[in-house]
Amino acid sequence: MSELGPQKDGMDVLQAWLDRYNERARPAIPLDSGGEAGGAQLRLKYAPDEDTVSILHLVAASRGGRPVILVSRFEGPTAETSVQAGLWASAQLGRRPGAGG
Repeated sequence: MSELGPQKDGMDVLQAWLDRYNERARPAIPLDSGGEAGGAQLRLKYAPDEDTVSILHLVAASRGGRPVILVSRFEGPTAETSVQAGLWASAQLGRRPGAGG
């Protein structure tokens, strides 16, 4: 990453950190991120191969009127694990029923 400009939300901050980490460390398997604009969800992803993924999923939510950050780890086959992580996050945000976490 050549220059740090203004960052819009949590995803921008996470992506900037990951870009700098991957540039400096040059890991054999680079880290990646994912999420939604506005920073309600952040995902740190590690994929040792195209068929396997490990996801650390963070969700900003409210519980009992208090702000919380919920964290859950998912790992396994890429497609199923990504779906499982997404369903968990959606359930935490009250969007639709999903894996209870």
